[in-house]
Amino acid sequence: MGDFPYINARVKVMKSRLLPQSRVEELLQAPDLDAFIQGLSDTPYNMELQEALTRFTGARAVDEALAQNFYHTTRRILSFADGPPRRQIEVILLRYDLQNLRAIVRGRHTGKTEEEILATVYPGGVLSEVKIRELLAQPDLRAIADTLVTWMHPLGRALREGVDAAQRSGSLLDIEMALDRAYAQYGLRIADGEGAGGATFRRLLGAEITATNVKTALKLRRMKELSREERERFFILGGALSADRFLTLADPQSSLADIASVRLFGAELPGTDNLVEMERAIDRASQRMAAQLSLGDPLAVDVVIGYLTRKAAEVSNLRVIAHAKLLGLSADLTRQELVGV
Repeated sequence: MGDFPYINARVKVMKSRLLPQSRVEELLQAPDLDAFIQGLSDTPYNMELQEALTRFTGARAVDEALAQNFYHTTRRILSFADGPPRRQIEVILLRYDLQNLRAIVRGRHTGKTEEEILATVYPGGVLSEVKIRELLAQPDLRAIADTLVTWMHPLGRALREGVDAAQRSGSLLDIEMALDRAYAQYGLRIADGEGAGGATFRRLLGAEITATNVKTALKLRRMKELSREERERFFILGGALSADRFLTLADPQSSLADIASVRLFGAELPGTDNLVEMERAIDRASQRMAAQLSLGDPLAVDVVIGYLTRKAAEVSNLRVIAHAKLLGLSADLTRQELVGV
C-alpha cells in the first residue's frame, strides 16, 4: 500500500464509476425534482441518498447525499496511501477546506443562514460536514478561526490573521489573501520535501498560485485608493507571474488588453471588466487542465488530481440540476451552468 502505481490503479477503478454524460443528460431531462431523485437512486450515489432521505427531503436531501458521497470518496483515496504520496494527496484535498472556509467567510459576511452556507460547501479535506457545522455554530469569524487553531488546522492561524487584518481594513480580501497565501506556503513546504518525485505536484501548485495572483489583481483594479505598495502585499510568491506583471494587472489605469494577453492553463482570458465572468473563465480553465491530468503520469499524483477534479465537477453539476428542478428552470438554461471538464 502507498505508492502511486498502486494508488492510481485503485483510483482508475473509481473513475470508471463516474456517470457518463448520457446519464447526466437523462437526469437533466427529468421532468421534476422527484423524478431527478428517483433517477439519482439508480446511480453510485444511492447509498448516501437513501441515508439522507431519512433526515431530509427534496433538494436538501440531494445536497446532503452529494456532500457525503464526495467526502467518502476522498477518505477512500486517502486509505490507499501513506508516506510522500499521502502527504501530496492531503495538500490536494486541503484545497476543499480552502474553498469551504472562503464560502463560510463570504456567507457570514452576506448574512446567509447555516443551511444556505452548507449548500455551497464540499467536505473533502480535513473538515468533515460535522466539523463545518461546528464552525458555523461559532458566533463570529474570530471564534471560527480560534476553533481551527484549536484543531491545529493548517489554515487556522492564517484565518485568525486575516480576520484581524480585515477588521482594520474593512475588506474581506485580507481574509481571502491570508488563506490563499497560507495554502500556497503549506503546499510548497510539502513539495520541497518530495525531491524530484514531486515535479507534477510542484507544477500544479505553481499554476494555482498564478491563477490566484491573476484573480487578486482583477479585484485590486477596483480598489482605486490603494498605493502600489499596498497592492504588492497581496502578491503570492511561487507562481509564473512576476511581481511587476502582477502590479501592472492590478493597476486600475492599465488596459484590459493587458488582462486579455494573459494565458492561464493554455487558455486566453476574455479581457472584460466583468469580474465574475473573468473569475469563472479562470476557474474553468483550471478545472479543464486539472481534469486532463487523469491521463497524465501514472507514477505521480496526476491521476488522483484528474479524478478528483472530474468527481467534484460531477457533484457540482448534480447539485445544480437538483436546484434547477426545484426552481422549475428549463434544461437548456440549466445546461449553461454546468461545468464541462
